[in-house]
Amino acid sequence: MASLVRFIEEHGARRSDQLACRVDGRSLTYGQFADGVLRVATALRELGLRPGDRVSLFLPNSVDYVLCFYGAMRAGLIANPINPAFTAPEVRYMISDAGAAAVIGSPELLARIGEELMALQTALVISTGADPPAPWHPLSELLAIDPKPLELPADDAPACLPYSSGTTGRTKGIVHTHASLSMQAIQSANHLQFRPHDVLVQSLPLVHLYPGNIIMGGLFVAGASMVVQGHFDPPAFVTLMEEVQATCCAGVPTTYALLNQVPEDTIRAHQSSRLEIAFSAGAILQNRLRQDFHRRFGVEVLDCYGITEGAGNLVANLRYGPHPEFSCGVPYPLTEIRLVDAEGEEVPTGEVGELTARGPQIMREYWQRPDATEVTLRGGWLHTGDLARRDEAGYYYIVDRKNDMIIAGGYNVYPAEVEEVLQAHPDVAMCAVFGVPDDIKGEKPWAAVVLRQNAGTTPENLDAHCRASLAAYKVPRQFLIVDDLPRSSVGKILRRELRDRYASAPAETKPVGDAR
Repeated sequence: MASLVRFIEEHGARRSDQLACRVDGRSLTYGQFADGVLRVATALRELGLRPGDRVSLFLPNSVDYVLCFYGAMRAGLIANPINPAFTAPEVRYMISDAGAAAVIGSPELLARIGEELMALQTALVISTGADPPAPWHPLSELLAIDPKPLELPADDAPACLPYSSGTTGRTKGIVHTHASLSMQAIQSANHLQFRPHDVLVQSLPLVHLYPGNIIMGGLFVAGASMVVQGHFDPPAFVTLMEEVQATCCAGVPTTYALLNQVPEDTIRAHQSSRLEIAFSAGAILQNRLRQDFHRRFGVEVLDCYGITEGAGNLVANLRYGPHPEFSCGVPYPLTEIRLVDAEGEEVPTGEVGELTARGPQIMREYWQRPDATEVTLRGGWLHTGDLARRDEAGYYYIVDRKNDMIIAGGYNVYPAEVEEVLQAHPDVAMCAVFGVPDDIKGEKPWAAVVLRQNAGTTPENLDAHCRASLAAYKVPRQFLIVDDLPRSSVGKILRRELRDRYASAPAETKPVGDAR
């Protein structure tokens, strides 16, 4: 099977002068891309890393991230992408759990976790800065090394180790092989119908597999071009699409909600005449957003459904086919989808069941968590925990989340993880984190908190406490101080009841720490 790195090398030879990627103004042709990937791979091996070693990538959206992600995999190493929004404790956990032999980061991000790295005694640190402190290595030196021929990794060798929290709040590494990662990108290129002349603009974190494998990998399989705006700025995004003559763009529902707020005059002044299609994933796309975007930009937004355990998409609408209202599309090629009830029996067409899947893009396992792997992949099917229905024509519709996960602006927020942090506050007796609807982000996390007797903690104190340990998007936007929490007969806190209670009735408490 052709791996992603093989596609990059083939395009480097056949279309060396074509744009492969551009991030915040820095560009790579396919020739430069293929050369840079092999240089990074060669350098990492010469620094003593061996196939199977984990390399943590703590980088912002950048050309350096693209080179290091594929360079690590080209060397037979396992790329461990880490969200640059994470706090030092979160990053330390992932690096430690992965057993990373090396960390590659930007100067700013490495400075944030300097003490954490010293505590972990990571053997090898590589900085994208020009003059990093000893004994760190500058990435520029790696790119100056003469590339050497390296054997391509085996299809079944681990390639990528992204982390995704489960319903218990414990962060788990997800092992994708070269085969599963490559098959997702190949399927995406075919199902989303990318073409070599496509120019796609996005502004999502490349560390996530939707922008970083469905989109980036799919484009590189097709030999197309990816343009990334490092930090999302809606008016500038519109201008960028015109500047590069984009044929498509990608985002999450929040992306389209914010683009729909760009003044009409700006859109008319900078609207790309080549724009043909837009892609959305990460959360259910509201029909109002789809309609508003079509009215303003003249193109359809195609909804997709995926999961990190599936290396990205399992279901998506076809670029040149019908796309029924509210549907996330049809299954990817070679992908089987079953909707099952609580007993594991397939439900009839039109009824709601848990979406399960199997196919060549499914993860191999959870990193060092055989029990969790067995539960999620029981019976040979990936159990997504998401509820869906299927119509007579074979189109799928995501109905709800089986668990209590909150999707805020395309990011997954797991209540148990936030509750664990909140519960560590000395004045908190009980707490529950839940999602409430939001016109821009889809959902926002809120927290209901029962304080210990005579405690005088304020919502502002709780906000500061959470921000010390959690990425900004995970921090509750409101802290409701309540006398008690709704519970079942066995004492389980009922988050759904809280969601229903506050969904339409705004709380008296003012929002705290709203990160926009």
